[in-house]
Amino acid sequence: MSYFVRRRSVGILLVMGLVLSLFVIAAISRGNIGATGHASGWLLGGLIVFLASYNVRKAVPFLPLGTSAAWLQIHIYAGLITFAVFAVHVRFSVPTGIFECLLAALYLVVFCSGITGLVMTRSFPARLTMLGDETIFEQIPVVRRELQTEVEALVLTGNAEWQSPAIVEFYRDELRPFLIRHHDVLSHLIRGESARWHRLSRAIDDQRRYLNADEQHVMDEVKGYIRRKHQLDTKYALQGALKLWLFVHIPVTWALMIFVVFHIVLVHAWSGGLS
Repeated sequence: MSYFVRRRSVGILLVMGLVLSLFVIAAISRGNIGATGHASGWLLGGLIVFLASYNVRKAVPFLPLGTSAAWLQIHIYAGLITFAVFAVHVRFSVPTGIFECLLAALYLVVFCSGITGLVMTRSFPARLTMLGDETIFEQIPVVRRELQTEVEALVLTGNAEWQSPAIVEFYRDELRPFLIRHHDVLSHLIRGESARWHRLSRAIDDQRRYLNADEQHVMDEVKGYIRRKHQLDTKYALQGALKLWLFVHIPVTWALMIFVVFHIVLVHAWSGGLS
């Protein structure tokens, strides 16, 4: 067993043990709801603050605070534990009141976006590597326009030489709509391929049967460009999802922290703790 697998197994067992212990303590303390609520609330608030501090750690990598990889692993395990603490804190029921429901919704958005981000950051980089040439997200629109220009030049040159409108018409009706923008983001995120690409690939093969040898050669080159555009759409979907995830997870985390502070103030104000 490798060190990585052994470390992950130990981490998962530790999380499961802590969650089980938390549930047992909550069951034993069920008669004292107030004490359980305050303890779980402070624990949940502390965990949320700790999880948010990971972004601070990434902003100051030069400080001797441990490796980023270690922080990430602790961040993941602590995030998983918060769900159990949250369930205990709300007593395994739907919160009542507008503020409590909004606070719970914010937490669930942060938790679910964290799980989504964990899945994406573990799987998307490998998929991007399999696509070959690295293309940064900001350059993808430029590369898309270059592909469209190259296909247009190839098609128009062929038409001028052979005076055959077949390829130009096929480009106008089938290829250009595919080249001018990105398609099927959800399909690329889930499967990596789209029904549109398979349909277009079959259409190119069908069109090729009615062309002469020179035109078939052109269509073979065109199909290569279309395949590159399909791969570019996959890169656009995967990299875009990774960027969008950060724009959701981090801002909502800070919003959650603000609401947690208000929640603490309100709880202590109503219970007389601030009087």
